[in-house]
Amino acid sequence: MLVIALLFNACTNTPVDPSRDDTPVSGRAVVLADEDLRYLLEDHQLVFNGTYPNAQVVIHYLPEAELTKAMLADSVRCIFGSFKPGGEQEAYFRTRNLSTHVERVATDGIAVIASLQNPVQQLTVPQLQGMLSGELGTWPGTTTRVTALFERKESGVPRSLVDSLFNGDPSQLKRGAALNNLDELVQRVASDPSALGFIAFARISDLDDARCRALRSGLKLIPIAANDSSTAHLPEQSTLKDKSYPLCRGVIMTVAEGKSGLGTGFASFVAGHKGQRIILKQGLAPERVPVRDIELVQP
Repeated sequence: MLVIALLFNACTNTPVDPSRDDTPVSGRAVVLADEDLRYLLEDHQLVFNGTYPNAQVVIHYLPEAELTKAMLADSVRCIFGSFKPGGEQEAYFRTRNLSTHVERVATDGIAVIASLQNPVQQLTVPQLQGMLSGELGTWPGTTTRVTALFERKESGVPRSLVDSLFNGDPSQLKRGAALNNLDELVQRVASDPSALGFIAFARISDLDDARCRALRSGLKLIPIAANDSSTAHLPEQSTLKDKSYPLCRGVIMTVAEGKSGLGTGFASFVAGHKGQRIILKQGLAPERVPVRDIELVQP
């Protein structure tokens, strides 16, 4: 009987499929992310895959408009963006009998950039509203016409600005040209004193990253005030954390797998102690500020 049982097990033992037979620290998982979060998540992916050699987290970066469509796929385990799943996504997850886990892991912001030759030192939220709605056609105190620029039409930055400036009403965003990519946006703003650019702060927040430093060279960040009587702030960890910078947005992860698999493992890593320390190092505001233990020794 033992021989028969062993033979039966040998015949029915199928090879392990890393995409299906995964655990929180092994296998293969596809993660989708907003392209604005590439620099943020690349470090997490590198550390996680290095820490768990049997794990292969693969991240595909997409503009937000494409991301919201691509997340409706059976192979996707985890999604990182600046939005929570909407009605279409929630309905799709219900058809798969999935109970999704949605969690905020950091705070990002929309940075307002201009040429070094631009004389304006700060702007207010009402001024930005006027520039983007068309009510204010020139830079404050000048006769120079404002050219508002975004990275691309599918980016999540215009949608985030609509939420911050116009209470979610997209019909009020009437001005602004979409370019083809981030490099084109940065070059255009740096060379055009009339241009006002809007990008995710996560693209330029890590000053230890040569790519971020290269994007910031030749540009200045414009401090933003909530109103005429408020102090203007630049986007940085402290002003993102306490929301004194008016153009904040969350970094939100959605776990969409029906088991505790590799997608859950990677999401837990990003939301955990090590992942939050990586976010802190990158210049963004982690949702949970890692504790620093300091030991005082008397001489």
